[in-house]
Amino acid sequence: MSRAKKKTVKSSRPARWWRIAWQTALKLLLVIVLALVVYFIYLDSKITSTFSGQKWQVPAQIYGRSLALFPGKYLTQLNLIQELEQLQYRRSTDVSGPGQFSVQGGRVTIFRRAFTYVDGEQPARLFSVEFNRTGVSRVVQQGQAIDFARLEPQLVEHLVSPHQEDRELVRLEAVPDLFKDTLLLIEDRNFYQHRGVSPLAILRAFWVNLTAGRTVQGGSTLTQQLAKNMYLTHDRTLWRKANEAFIALVLDYRFSKDQIFEAYLNEIYLGQNHATAVHGFGLASRFYFGKPLAELAPEQYALLIGIVKGPGFYDPRRFPERAQSRRDLVLRLMFEQHLLDRQAYERAVKQPLQVVPRGQYLNASFPAYMDAVKRELRQLALDSALMHSGIKVFTYLDPMAQRQAERTVSQIVPGMNPDLEAAMLVVDYQEAAIQALVGGKTAGFAGFNRALEARRPIGSLIKPAIYLEALAQRGRFTLGTMLDDSPISLRNNNEEWQPQNFDKQFHGPISLMRALADSRNLPTVRLGLQLGMPKVQEALRRLGLERRVNLYPAALLGAVDLTPYEVTQLYQTLANNGVHQSLATVQAVTDQHGAVVYQRSNIKTVRYPAEDVYLLHYAMIESTLTGTAQSLARTWPQPTFAGKTGTSSDYRDSWFAGFDQETLVTVWLGRDDNKSTGLTGGTGALRLFADYFRQKGKNNLIRYMPEQVEWQRFSTRTGLPIPEYCPNGWLLPAHKASVLQLATCE
Repeated sequence: MSRAKKKTVKSSRPARWWRIAWQTALKLLLVIVLALVVYFIYLDSKITSTFSGQKWQVPAQIYGRSLALFPGKYLTQLNLIQELEQLQYRRSTDVSGPGQFSVQGGRVTIFRRAFTYVDGEQPARLFSVEFNRTGVSRVVQQGQAIDFARLEPQLVEHLVSPHQEDRELVRLEAVPDLFKDTLLLIEDRNFYQHRGVSPLAILRAFWVNLTAGRTVQGGSTLTQQLAKNMYLTHDRTLWRKANEAFIALVLDYRFSKDQIFEAYLNEIYLGQNHATAVHGFGLASRFYFGKPLAELAPEQYALLIGIVKGPGFYDPRRFPERAQSRRDLVLRLMFEQHLLDRQAYERAVKQPLQVVPRGQYLNASFPAYMDAVKRELRQLALDSALMHSGIKVFTYLDPMAQRQAERTVSQIVPGMNPDLEAAMLVVDYQEAAIQALVGGKTAGFAGFNRALEARRPIGSLIKPAIYLEALAQRGRFTLGTMLDDSPISLRNNNEEWQPQNFDKQFHGPISLMRALADSRNLPTVRLGLQLGMPKVQEALRRLGLERRVNLYPAALLGAVDLTPYEVTQLYQTLANNGVHQSLATVQAVTDQHGAVVYQRSNIKTVRYPAEDVYLLHYAMIESTLTGTAQSLARTWPQPTFAGKTGTSSDYRDSWFAGFDQETLVTVWLGRDDNKSTGLTGGTGALRLFADYFRQKGKNNLIRYMPEQVEWQRFSTRTGLPIPEYCPNGWLLPAHKASVLQLATCE
């Protein structure tokens, strides 16, 4: 082969090699581009579907009752101020915006926040409440007296599942402009100009970090931060960073800036509440300051925004100096960029951090009451998806009543006996609404809920059911009817049963009213046997006992095991003039948009005529004046309560259930090992009942005599109705139909 030919072959080889390499590179580039296109299509489909739908699992929000204010309401000025302080209202001499109140003499002026309730959106509202000695005298708005006003309900708890994020959604339009402007200033000044990724910001951060020799500045846009928080892990890898940029581009292409900004406000991680992550500025505002975002001051905005850089590093509770330094830096930038004037800036930097204690960002922690709420929600069988979509659960919880019940139990019970346990329920008996529930002496801690689960012998608490059934037998029994208080012996299952009175004494003939007021056992046993055990069982059913219990003669003295909740259900019907309604903690449930998905039905049934219950109340009031609960009369000598003590065998259980004009309270004391407490209902449970009303305040019991009832004179010897002029008689209320024939004077 010639030399020229060889040279041509040699020169063609490199050209062919480069051509192959170029073609291969081009093909590889096409494959990469195709792969990126496919990946972008995949990301677009995935992100669009998730971002357009329900983005997060939002826990159910549990609210207490809304405090109603109207002329004649029994409420002290101090009670109202305490309620406002619990709602994190700020006391001010100049009430200029929502979340503020002032006090002038007997008048409280309130600028109530806007809120969403069962009946829809309630706008912010300015009104005044005036007080007199008996409670609220007037409610005034714009100089005019109005019939009704109310405060927003307290947010009590979020039902957060294990490992679930906690958040409280906010709408972009509800976020103050100063907060939005400051957040963009610190995190992404060009948010509304870039396309999701900012190359200049990345280069600037790279140069700053390079010159500093460490990472001191990030180049991620707000959109990239959102992409990382919503879709990616926090691994520091190039692939994760590239993915972050890809997702940010898709988000910016598919969604508006405002949609992305709102999602960021609700997604960003801002702290840790024990095992639960705090996400979003709406929840962070409550977590750190106990207030809605719209009510924060500039220095509080600055702290929240400063925390974004490192929620753990700048935790104001653990590292207050570090957090304050970061806050002051943000405030300085706000001043330099003319978001704050000099006066506002200087005032803000002088303020302390003032974060609320951990756990108090929700208004309270009431685990026993929440047990009842959760149990009721399970019975409602709501859609599981709905439970994690930010529903609002409006309950009957009265935080003031709950705290007082807890204080009463925690302060009194340990001093009685260190092994003693307790349960307590407070109920608005006219609505069968549970306002407070205590499940043990350590009320603030979750555990065995004795109010709901502990079945214990109820002792003499069963007696009103027996006596009411007797009084319902028109013409057969009256309050004056004489019962036999003498020894009795019964055989049951080849065993001899000889019940005894508490004092081991026998009074012979005794009126039905005194037998109940003094809680005499032997007359009660005879009365129950006269009625028959089926009648007693029927009485319990009519009063509201839903499960069937087997009754033996000993049950006439309370040898029947009920929970404090079940006892309260019985006494709700007794207190409410014989009108039964199932006890409830949940008033209504709304979805995240405010639409009602559950509303408690107000089904009320008359189980006993009002005139029969009136006679029973007369005897139960007497019990609190001269009977087994007469210690109440030392504090309240006038008729204030009706109630009944209860003590089980060997003093194992101490009970009291009683009520004033509005409120029914049931108290149980006992030991978990079922040993003797050494307490009767009068020396144990009654002390807690009295302390609760002494601290919380009472509303005297008033019972108007029904038309079918009249005053009648009864013989103190025979128990028969007699003419008014006869000696040895006493006046008692009675059914008109039962006194048509009068006995002669003795």
